[in-house]
Amino acid sequence: MHVQIQVKGLSKATQLRRFASRKLEAALSRFSHVIQDVNVRINDINGPDRGGVDKLCRVVLRFKDNSIIVIEELGSEVLQVIDRVADRLHQIVSRQLSHLVKVDQHGIRQSKLLAAND
Repeated sequence: MHVQIQVKGLSKATQLRRFASRKLEAALSRFSHVIQDVNVRINDINGPDRGGVDKLCRVVLRFKDNSIIVIEELGSEVLQVIDRVADRLHQIVSRQLSHLVKVDQHGIRQSKLLAAND
């Protein structure tokens, strides 16, 4: 699983990248065997001088079968926005994988994503 994080228009970009990386790793580590890459963009839409609900975190997650999930969160506190994105990603990926199961000839449930990689 390859993770790329870009931060634009926010101070302390290095710390934000580290925080986002830790949150995403915690949220997605259990699914890393079926995830190809994750691209994250964190930015301040109105710029650093203006407050308000303008911190955006957009995540594009691509599975190994090339299907994608796109999630966006907007808020006034960037750390809370990253937290919400990580929580939503975990829930959505978990739900997505639970729908993609099949039963093989031995009665064993297996993810279609896993079967495609064999």
